Amino acid sequence: MNRDFLAGLFAGAFLFLLLAFLFLPAYSVSVVSSPGAEDEILSLIDSARHSIYIDMYILTSEKVVDSLVSAHYRGVDVKVILEERTGANYLAFSRLEGAGASVCWASDAYKLSHPKLIIVDSQAALVGSHNLSNSALNSNREISLLVQGNVVSALISLFDSDWAACAFP
Repeated sequence: MNRDFLAGLFAGAFLFLLLAFLFLPAYSVSVVSSPGAEDEILSLIDSARHSIYIDMYILTSEKVVDSLVSAHYRGVDVKVILEERTGANYLAFSRLEGAGASVCWASDAYKLSHPKLIIVDSQAALVGSHNLSNSALNSNREISLLVQGNVVSALISLFDSDWAACAFP
């Protein structure tokens, strides 16, 4: 091959990689499924160093609440939005509030607030069908995606909007 062809090929490849780095979304996605997702989700929560933001329809797992309280005690900013109208979330709400974590009831602007969202350190987000209940984590067929990268910023914006609309006790 001649030198001009190789130089052009190299320049084209370099330009493609540069444009891909600058303009293509940078993210990774992995699947989390139940039964058997409890350890993986607890590990995600326990990995938090700065923040955990949760917008959840049902939070009844004592292990998850324990992990959130522990995260709060180690200095992690824990914010949890729960749906009051299910009636299932009162114990978790009370335990989190009693520990000093930030917790609120979802806005009544919607018939129900049904998200299943966990954001950790503004870097990773779990979104899908998992409630944080023993059955969802260990018995049901549930599927969620763990996403990382710049797509998380859109989920943070949604969480921030829901947090701003919260009903605080």
